[in-house]
Amino acid sequence: MTAKEFLRRYKDISDSINCRLDEIAKLRELATRLSPTAMFDRSGNVSDKVGRSAARIVDLENEINSQIDDLIVTREEIVHTISQIDDERLKTLLMMRYINGDKWDKIAERLGYSVEHVTKRLHPRALSKICPYLSP
Repeated sequence: MTAKEFLRRYKDISDSINCRLDEIAKLRELATRLSPTAMFDRSGNVSDKVGRSAARIVDLENEINSQIDDLIVTREEIVHTISQIDDERLKTLLMMRYINGDKWDKIAERLGYSVEHVTKRLHPRALSKICPYLSP
C-alpha cells in the first residue's frame, strides 16, 4: 500500500458512508409516498413495498454503523502515523489534506507557500515521511 492509499482510506470510508446516508434519505422519501396496504405485483403476488423499504433502511443503517467503526479506527491509525513525523509543516499539510479534506489552495495559504510549492515539494516530502511507518 502506498502512502497516498493509506491516507485516502479515511476519505474513501467517509464517502461511502455519505452515499449510504443519501440512499437512506431517498428510501425514506419513497417509503412515505407508498401506501402501507399490500399491493399486487405484476405476477399477482402480494408485495409489501413499505416493508421492503423499511428493511433496506435498517440494513443500510447497520452497514453505516459498521463503517463508522472502521472510520474511527482508520482515523486513529492515520493520525498516529502522521504524528510520528518530525516536521510540523508536513504534519499540518497531511492533517489538512487527508483528515480535514481541505483543498490545496487553503493548505498553501495556511502554510504560507504557493500551491505549486505545497503540491510539488512539500506534499511528496510528507508522503515520503509516511512510507517508513507503513507495514510492507
